[in-house]
Amino acid sequence: MPITKARPAGVLVSTEGLSGVGKSHLTALAARLLDADLLCVEEFSRRRHRRDDLGSRIITAMVDAAAGDHFLRAGLPASETLLLLAVQMHTWETTWHALAAGTTVIEGRSLHSVAVYQAVVLHPDDDRAALNCARRILAEAAAWRPLPDLVILLTDDPGQALTRAEQRDRRPFTPDELAVHHRSARLFEALAADDPHHVRVLDRRAQPDPEAGAELMADWIRRARPRQRHPGLEEHRA
Repeated sequence: MPITKARPAGVLVSTEGLSGVGKSHLTALAARLLDADLLCVEEFSRRRHRRDDLGSRIITAMVDAAAGDHFLRAGLPASETLLLLAVQMHTWETTWHALAAGTTVIEGRSLHSVAVYQAVVLHPDDDRAALNCARRILAEAAAWRPLPDLVILLTDDPGQALTRAEQRDRRPFTPDELAVHHRSARLFEALAADDPHHVRVLDRRAQPDPEAGAELMADWIRRARPRQRHPGLEEHRA
């Protein structure tokens, strides 16, 4: 049965975007500007080898099975989608008490990343089908745990993001991974257009200064905290 806990007092934020777009760096800068109680949750792809953490053990198994694939693909995309959603459910369950106490929780990659990348993998040759699939993944996830109150999508030139990701990981993307990277950029922006009330887009091409970008992110998070919730909308998203 889906979780039916009351919506907590804290604000749930996610940072989304392509590998190499600067999510971790800008989130760390923004966190230093916030004076509220804050909990930053590391993005799921980096949670490995923590034997006492269920989410970490799932990710470690997926990384091992994927044998180096940037997108954790091991040839079973439906199963992998459900496993990644389980990790996101685990994040919600393990941060709920902090949210209930009024803490602002920032997830590094959340449900939108799972929806985007898995939809692209599940529909490798059809962008329209991938977008519809991403919407269905979000809807299914929202039956089990809330979507974030605020989604901050960082965008940039996909080629620039790719260069940063390859330098960080010290290995190049394969041609197949490159195709996933570019298709995912389009899909992230399409999902953002679906929900302008909750998704804020920070385009690093228009705002290349990290400090200014972080200040904008911090301002969005501050504004998300006191807002009035709309029952009809929250019922749809919960």
